[in-house]
Formats: sequence, structure tokens, C-alpha cells
Amino acid sequence: ATRRAAEADQARAEGAVQLAQQRIARAEHESSGLTEGAVAADAERSGLRTEIARAAAAEAQADEAVRALVAADGPDRIRRSEAERAEASARQRLRAADDRLRAAERSELETRLGLDGLRAGVLVELAALGQRGLTSLLAVVDPRANPAGVSRAAPSPAEGDQDTPAGGSPPDTGEAADEVPAFEAALDAAASQWTATAPVEPPPSAARLVQLRRRYHELGGANPFAVAEYAELKVRLETIEDQHADLRAAMTRTHELIAELEAMIADQFRTTFAALETAFERRFEQLFGGGFARLSLTDPADLGATGIEIVARPPGKKAQALAMLSGGERALTAVALLFSMLEVRPVPFCVLDEVDAALDEANIGRFAEALRSLADRTQFIVITHNRGTIEAADALYGITVGADSVSRVISLRLDEAQALASDRGSEPALAG
Repeated sequence: ATRRAAEADQARAEGAVQLAQQRIARAEHESSGLTEGAVAADAERSGLRTEIARAAAAEAQADEAVRALVAADGPDRIRRSEAERAEASARQRLRAADDRLRAAERSELETRLGLDGLRAGVLVELAALGQRGLTSLLAVVDPRANPAGVSRAAPSPAEGDQDTPAGGSPPDTGEAADEVPAFEAALDAAASQWTATAPVEPPPSAARLVQLRRRYHELGGANPFAVAEYAELKVRLETIEDQHADLRAAMTRTHELIAELEAMIADQFRTTFAALETAFERRFEQLFGGGFARLSLTDPADLGATGIEIVARPPGKKAQALAMLSGGERALTAVALLFSMLEVRPVPFCVLDEVDAALDEANIGRFAEALRSLADRTQFIVITHNRGTIEAADALYGITVGADSVSRVISLRLDEAQALASDRGSEPALAG
């Protein structure tokens, strides 16, 4: 027994030695793996340090390049800004010169048009004077002058009879040819007379002459089409003035129409507001079972910007503003205002989302009665969790979620359900 025990102890010791050797082998293997990992980590760390050094050097070079670019870009920016300022100044001077040129051209055109009109008027007046008028003009200008040329321009009656052709009308060519020198002589005489009688003025100075010559050269040559352009522009101006007059008349009519519409809107607003105020008082008394409520305008003079104030007096309380009422009273007052609006201006469809959430059982009954009174003209969809409101409905729609997490709509018409329940209740009970 002692031997077997010793053998067993020896076997256990050998097993323990083998296990220890295996653990030592695994530890040596793991140690060699860790050593290799440490060597690889050191190599990777040295590589990363090298890359970091390269990146730092590249960053330093990039910073130096950026600073160099900024330093080189400074003069360019200054030159660019100076060039932009010079360009803006040149543009301003160019616009000013263009404005002056246009003003000079306009002044020259007006002056030439005035001279042309004056010349045409003088010619028309001289032509209207005729032969006798020219003779009289020469006599008035210079009584000592011998109007021989003018006398020759007017043939005697005998000569006229001899030269008159058989048709009875004298030729026009000679008369027109004789009037030209007469006009020129009359103009020369008038100019001489005006020169003799005109006030003596000192001649312009040399500086003034230089200035006038420079001004003349700046104005440039005359526009030969100025008269035609003036006529076209005048016609266009008349057309634009007619259009402007039409637009002014249309604006006047539009303002009158706007005034009429504003007056109509104001009258309709006052009429509708009076009807709404009456309906609101009645609905408030119906929903509260008594009391009094009033609507008032904050600014009756300006209907476009006025607001509306509500003063309510529930039963047993004093009159106060809407903000001073409790939550349920405010909700019921709002419902009264909504129902009064639907009464004055009915709509085919109305959705109410839990407007009865703050109402008690007594108010729920009056709320259902008010809904019933308006249901003949307006279809209501009421979202509610209140049992009293549900009982007053004609049809119920519910949403349920089944085991498959799919929503389903369940509908029920209460009148059909009540009829079905009454039919089942009237069936005779079967004996078991």
C-alpha cells in the first residue's frame, strides 16, 4: 500500500512536472512573441518618428512658402487697389464728361432750333409782306434809297397786259426771280439800320474769344438731322403725354373703385360683426346655462387693423376679460365663439380636436346639444375621449392595433347599432 501510494505520488509529481514544463514552453513561446512584437513596435515607432519629422519639415516649408506668398502678394494687392481706385475715378470723370457733352449738345440743338425757327419766321413774314410791303420797308429803313429794283419788280398794268398769255394769268417765274433781290435788299437795309441804331458794346476780350473758340470746338459739328429728330421726339412726347393722361385717369378710376370697395367691405364687416355678436351672446348663454358675453372692437375707426376683445360673465361670477377665466371657461367661451361663427357663416365641414377635454359632465351635455343644433348645416368630425360626446355622435371611428402591430380602423353607426340591439331584445327567449 505504501508502494502504491508512493507510485501514485510519483505519478502526480510527474504529471505536475509535465504541466509545469508545458506552461514554461507556452510562456517561452509567448515571451518570444512579445519580444518580436516589441521589436516590431520599436521599428514602427521609429518609422512614425521619422514620418513625424518629415511632416514637421514639410509643414515648416509650407509655412515659409505661405509667408513668402503673403509677402509677395502685398504689393500686388496695393497695386490692384490703386488700379481699382484709379479706374473708379476715371469712370466718374468719364461720366461727368459725358454729362457735360450731352448738356452741350442739348444746348447747341436748342440754340440752332431757335435760330432756324427765327430765320423761318423772318422769311415767312417777308414773304407775307409781298412787293408793296418790301417797298414800304425800304422806304421806312432809308427814305433816301431809290427802290428802283423794287419798282422794276412790279410791272405796270400795260406791260402786264402785253405779257399776259391768252389764259389770263401772269407768269410766276419772273415775279419769283424779282422777289429774291428785293428780299435781300430789304434784309441788308434792315441790318444796316439795326447796326446804326444798336447800342455800342465793347468788343469781347481775347480771353473771352479763346474761351468761346474752345467751347465751340468742344461742341463739335452740328447735327444735320436735328430738326427731323426734334419733330420725331415731339410726336413721341405728345404720345407719351397722352398715355400719361390715360394712366392718370385710370389711376383715378382705380382709386375710386378701391374707395368703393373699402366702403363696401366696412359695411359688410359691421353687418357681419353685429350678427356675430348677437350669435355669440346666444351661444354663450346656451353653453354656460346663463351668464353674459360681449364682443367689442379695440379700434372701431380702423377696421383693417382693429382687434376684438371678449368680456364674459359666467353664471354667478362678475364680468371679466377672457384671460381671467379658468381653463374650462376659456375653452367653453372659445367653443361658443366658434359655433357663433359657424351659425353666421356656415361651412360644409368642421374638425374639432379634443375641444371638450376641459369640460365637465354638465357642460358636455350642453356642448352636445349645440353640436346637434348645427349638424343639419355642417358636418362635424370630433376627436374626443369623452363618453358624453361619444354618445351624442351618429357614427364612431376608432383605431386599434392588432397582434401583428398593424393599425386598423373600426367604424360603428350608433343608430344602426341601437336598431340591431332593439331587434335582438324583442326576439323571444328560447327555452333550454
